[in-house]
Amino acid sequence: MFDFAEFDYDFVANRLVVGGEPMVLHCHHYNVFLQRSIQDAEYIDSAPILVGAAAEVAFAQLTDLLARTADIPARKATVEALYRASGLGLIDLGALTERGGDVRTRSTHYSIGWKEKFGRSRTPVDFFSTGFLAGALAAIYGLPLADVQARQTACLSTGVTEDVFVLGRGPANFTIFAQRQNPVLNPMADDAEPATSVDRKAITRAVAAMPLPVNAEGLIAVFGLYLTRLHADYYNRISYAFEREMTAATGRQGVEVAADLFIEAGHVCAFNTMGGIMTSPDWDALVLPMLKTPEDWFHGIFAWWNACGYGVAKVMDVSPTGATVRIYNDYESVGYRRMYGAADHGISYLVTGGVAGVMNLIYLGDIHTKPALTTEFYDRLFKRGQAFQARMTACQAMGDPYTEIHAELPEMAEGGHRLEGAGVSA
Repeated sequence: MFDFAEFDYDFVANRLVVGGEPMVLHCHHYNVFLQRSIQDAEYIDSAPILVGAAAEVAFAQLTDLLARTADIPARKATVEALYRASGLGLIDLGALTERGGDVRTRSTHYSIGWKEKFGRSRTPVDFFSTGFLAGALAAIYGLPLADVQARQTACLSTGVTEDVFVLGRGPANFTIFAQRQNPVLNPMADDAEPATSVDRKAITRAVAAMPLPVNAEGLIAVFGLYLTRLHADYYNRISYAFEREMTAATGRQGVEVAADLFIEAGHVCAFNTMGGIMTSPDWDALVLPMLKTPEDWFHGIFAWWNACGYGVAKVMDVSPTGATVRIYNDYESVGYRRMYGAADHGISYLVTGGVAGVMNLIYLGDIHTKPALTTEFYDRLFKRGQAFQARMTACQAMGDPYTEIHAELPEMAEGGHRLEGAGVSA
């Protein structure tokens, strides 16, 4: 069986690299919300991007992992186990041949997660598994990725009883992206964080070592969520390829539209994932005894955040009126530079939405009272014009030494969320 515990968590950079791919934790709320945000721009043909991004990272990772053996059944077993250990569901590749074949399953994260969050879909939604299986077919049999095809013909989200993926040979029916460059990580400065009763390093180490229980359906059901451990560059590729398509279609306005969508996805991530954590028994056992003030809650959740593979977040200041978080090697910046080189605007959208979202939960949402994380509660917190707003004051993808996010209340906000120019220094 595949076991993520075999791969050491890098506590210097807060990264988990498996088969050459950095892996990050996200939940079904973020996963399907991000995907739907991209799909909703109907004038962009996003399906080839969504499938191609998954194929890209799966092919690269599995080519590395499967190099240990030439035995085809053993290779298939590794792919099946990785899929399950990632919280993606269950797949059986037994009938797959070098020519392809059908893969049928009654459990996939995206199909179930979509139906859980949005209800029944009219069309198949599991683009990630479609691309993952394309990459798997190519890696198992040593084929060029550009010579395989994949499509989903049935989806649990539509009300049927199983997902069906059809794999075959032929010119790829998804986007084949340019090869990524090797990742470059910035050194970290010894930034002084405010005093707190929270043992930040102990929390990060404990959470990074925490096992993620996979149930009989191949799903990670924790904190009231379906959690996944997925490839950071999958999220990066679908976000930035979409942003570039939007820019090509609408000019610079495309950057603004994409940024708003992705920052909102960061709000959704913070509300559901971080909110779910802060209302969980695990939080109560590990972190709650250290907490004396709302500021301690902020330090505590970012110590937990640092175990998710997002980079090294340092809380520079936090109060009831605002916060500043500095992140070294945030996965968005690292991935953007691997794919496209230096950015001409701030692209760290997840963490921008995340910092604002956490402030809203702690200072406006009284998360310590363990409120139900409902859609109605989300709307009250984020959509009445009174919520914390966050902006990038530095972005590592632009050449700054780190990414920095500042959140504050609307009446105190200065400017928007986007940086432009050759670089912005804090």
